[in-house]
Amino acid sequence: MVSHGYAGRVLEVDLSAGRTETWDLPREVAVDYLGAKGLGAYILSRRLPVGCNPLGEENMLVFATGTLTGTMAPTSGRMEVCTKSPATGLWLDSNAGGSLGPELKYAGFDAVVVSGRAQEPVILCVTDDKAELLPADDLWGVDAIETHKVLKKRFSSDHKIACVGQAGERLSPIAGILSEYRIFGRGGAGAVMGSKNLKALVVRGNGAISIADPVEFDRNLRESFNEIGNNPDTGAARPQFGTNVILSLMDYVGVHPVRNFSGFSPEKDGIDERAVEKYFERHRACMSCPIRCSKIARVPDGPLKGAFTEGPEYETVWSFGAQCGNNDIPVVIEAEHLCDAYGLDAVSAGNVIGFLIECTQRGLLSREDAGGLNLDWGDGEAILAALHLIGKCEGPGELWSKGVKVIAEQIPGSEDFAAHVKGMELPAYDPRASKGMTLAYATSDRGGCHLRSWPIADEVMNSMGLQTSEFKAEIVKTQQDMFCLANCSGLCLFATFAMSLEQLTPLFHSATGFEEFASADHLLEAGERVNNLVRMFNIREGLTKELDTLPKRFLNEPLTGGPHKGRVADLEPLLDTYYKVRGWDADGIPAPALLERLGIME
Repeated sequence: MVSHGYAGRVLEVDLSAGRTETWDLPREVAVDYLGAKGLGAYILSRRLPVGCNPLGEENMLVFATGTLTGTMAPTSGRMEVCTKSPATGLWLDSNAGGSLGPELKYAGFDAVVVSGRAQEPVILCVTDDKAELLPADDLWGVDAIETHKVLKKRFSSDHKIACVGQAGERLSPIAGILSEYRIFGRGGAGAVMGSKNLKALVVRGNGAISIADPVEFDRNLRESFNEIGNNPDTGAARPQFGTNVILSLMDYVGVHPVRNFSGFSPEKDGIDERAVEKYFERHRACMSCPIRCSKIARVPDGPLKGAFTEGPEYETVWSFGAQCGNNDIPVVIEAEHLCDAYGLDAVSAGNVIGFLIECTQRGLLSREDAGGLNLDWGDGEAILAALHLIGKCEGPGELWSKGVKVIAEQIPGSEDFAAHVKGMELPAYDPRASKGMTLAYATSDRGGCHLRSWPIADEVMNSMGLQTSEFKAEIVKTQQDMFCLANCSGLCLFATFAMSLEQLTPLFHSATGFEEFASADHLLEAGERVNNLVRMFNIREGLTKELDTLPKRFLNEPLTGGPHKGRVADLEPLLDTYYKVRGWDADGIPAPALLERLGIME
């Protein structure tokens, strides 16, 4: 049994039978898969029935902490929710910070595996290694923010909560799971939770995490905090501006998309970081995080006076800003608040609205079909009204809540400009402007995503060039393995901006005492192992090379302005090289020798 760093146990909850049980986390699983995403991949790849309905009883929802979650390692407040995505039909892991992950470890569990479906709405309450299912009929239909308030009063302010809002209850594939104003967004984990009639997970723990070598761990902590504090990004710019720190840079280098990725706008539909900063009231950090990238923003005056949110984040500023042709920051703040309340992924929700506006402008969507809304670029009232319909899944919002891919299938003539990969809407980087992002989007294991690889860091900040092809496959592959390692560890990706793998490795070793963790190569190989295991999971669920692609807009429509005017995404040469670098065959299937080296059974 694992005794240091980890809690050492996993909680199983069968909602159909109303039964809970626990099992010990095997040492070999912790060593080879670390935790969080790796643990979720290990469990789901072995136990999830092939081809199961993502919203059916057979699908499973895994709340999993990382190796360092809940320790004092910097940025160690993160955890993952792993499941089969209702948006893509493929693998999904969604990451969030805050305090839920640490609390789950303090309660004695590295993960909670939820299966089945309760007959009536329930709450899963985990308190100091004990679990019980409680009725939640009175909370069904209540928004996610209000649900937090009710449960804090019902239990205590120390209890940590993850819950769904109306979007998750109504099975929207763009619904997330809200936890203490953080959200497990992207890919529809909230719909899976809603499909199980599980309204909320409530956790309280009074235990502690044993550290194998406390003296060495403390020394490594001091060095780690120093590295983060002395880095110009994590120690200065990001604490000041939050994730919006890159807004002006992305505009300047021509990567920031506008108006449903229709091109580059010299009129600058975007909003810069200093404009957003004016709305910040205070900083907020996840557990054990010196970066404080999260902000509390409030609108001081005007029609939306009093509107507030934790944020707005870079992706939200884009999705309800430039994506919708909007430069009204109070509208962005209110939109992010509504996403939290309804339990919606803000990246996907803003994508949907920008896509609908373009459909309207092209004459493909009438005002009548839009529920009477006059959808136009920059119309804040229409943006918020559409968001309410999506969150409630009412009227045309019932279709809109299903995401861009499904909407495009119902609006003839719109598929060519539907911006999604494998069914997941794209984030705030135009792949025509970055060859690295071209490849990163196409090969992301969960669909359109920048959190599997963000090669722009090397392309722009390390001067590799946005339009060069050399070493892009190697960069994307290595970043994917490194980011996967971070997502298995319980650390934030931002920690990797300031610390090298060699600097992170001693934290793993001194916390767990595993000799294998003294090797940086072993840890990076664990990221590679998990990525290949997930690839095999996706292949068994129907992934083919043809799905490793981009929307037609990026392959066929040249950018109309800016520094990358005339560019389209040239994916095929990059993809072929990437497959070779990965050790996959020409169809994107991992070679038997690679699976053998990584210890992955076919």
